[in-house]
Amino acid sequence: VRALEMVQAMQSTENEGNGSQILIVNIDGTGSIEEVWDTTENAMNSYIKNDILTANSNLLKAIEDGDIKAFNKLCADNLSIEIIKGDIRERYNSISARDLFEKHETKMTSNVASISNASIQILDGVKAFVSYENGGSRERREWHHGPKGWKCVSLSKEKLP
Repeated sequence: VRALEMVQAMQSTENEGNGSQILIVNIDGTGSIEEVWDTTENAMNSYIKNDILTANSNLLKAIEDGDIKAFNKLCADNLSIEIIKGDIRERYNSISARDLFEKHETKMTSNVASISNASIQILDGVKAFVSYENGGSRERREWHHGPKGWKCVSLSKEKLP
């Protein structure tokens, strides 16, 4: 543990105080079982949130950079997409990451810097939803965790009024 704490401190210094890739959480085992469990659960949820938000950020960066290879690595083999414009809903199932990227991402997603009103919802530690406003649309991405990490499995985009 001490060695990991040293690595965490060194990385934080190297990153000019902007943190480390390692996060160590010390959990005090004193208290009731419920208190210790709540502390442990909060620590694990923070790890999961960080992983999902990093994957989502990397996906948006791949879109911004036009990097289809990086985009493919972060998406499931077959995705679903829903585009909502007022009362009109278009649904596509089992589309490839390349089709999603070429037909929907590059046309509708604007600069990553325009992201606002973000939220994250984690379900059972292996499924999560990240939603945010981006360039006049509300986007909601569903993520699943598998053997190769977090993968985007679906996207919903709704044009904001």
